[in-house]
Amino acid sequence: MIFNDLNLNHLRIFESVFRHKSMTEAAKELHLTQSGVSQHMTSLEETLGIRLFDRVKQRLIPTAAGQNLYDAWISNFKKIEETLWEIKGNQRELKGTVSFGVPVEFGNNMILPLVAQFSRKHPQVKFKVRLEFASTLNEMLLTGKLDFAFVDEFKMDPSIKVKKVFDEVLELCVANDVLKDKGSPRHTQKFYESLDYVEYEEGDPILKMWFQHHLPDAKLKLNVKAHVMDAQSIARMVLNCMGAGVLPGHVVARLEKDGHSIHTFKGSNKPIKNTISLAYVEGRTQSPAAAALLEHLVNALEKNQRN
Repeated sequence: MIFNDLNLNHLRIFESVFRHKSMTEAAKELHLTQSGVSQHMTSLEETLGIRLFDRVKQRLIPTAAGQNLYDAWISNFKKIEETLWEIKGNQRELKGTVSFGVPVEFGNNMILPLVAQFSRKHPQVKFKVRLEFASTLNEMLLTGKLDFAFVDEFKMDPSIKVKKVFDEVLELCVANDVLKDKGSPRHTQKFYESLDYVEYEEGDPILKMWFQHHLPDAKLKLNVKAHVMDAQSIARMVLNCMGAGVLPGHVVARLEKDGHSIHTFKGSNKPIKNTISLAYVEGRTQSPAAAALLEHLVNALEKNQRN
């Protein structure tokens, strides 16, 4: 049997190298030296008599044989592991660390409360959470620093798979105290130009997107008094009568639940939405803890969206 010639630990190391596409990252994960991992891979290739990776410009690219071996190993390893737990008669307690990324406000308002729920059920699981822009999360996924991420609308690297999981409704809001001197809100160019605004970035892309969607024929001249980079700061400025601003619907809902008096403009079109997608590197195997957390988050988001 070929198994008589194999060191099965080489297959475990191969799985980590394949997943990270890096012997250095695999060495860190397995607490081995990089040279040790390299020697194990050389030994495995010599035993099998096939090349599992091509080394191209200091990058590891799996060969067709390497891909086939990885697919077979992952599929059968999971079956064997489940069988062993059945034989033991124990329910597996999830352990380990899950690393994931998410946009700041969506993370704070939607994801982190769900992570806390999961943690209460699985106290042995630890979390590394990165609240970042999609461009940063894209690079972290590619380098294996994240198990998965949630990203807003951004063109990810072709090797990253994305799956829509949630739609954020974008709302134009203003404190009701601002409207006391303006009279009843009207969906007209004149009325909108009478307001001050706060925005995320110079050039005012979010405000322009909202007005192009809801008032496409108007060429508004908006008085933007401040630019800040996150929704929490926009919300504070709106509440303090600095001006009107665009906020995600879940942030607006939280402000209203906390008793703040704000007006949300309805516009004249269907609500404009910012799509949140799950992003992950195709072919990367999730740990049991990561897979369980991901299932918990996606199911909860889908349920929230339906409600």
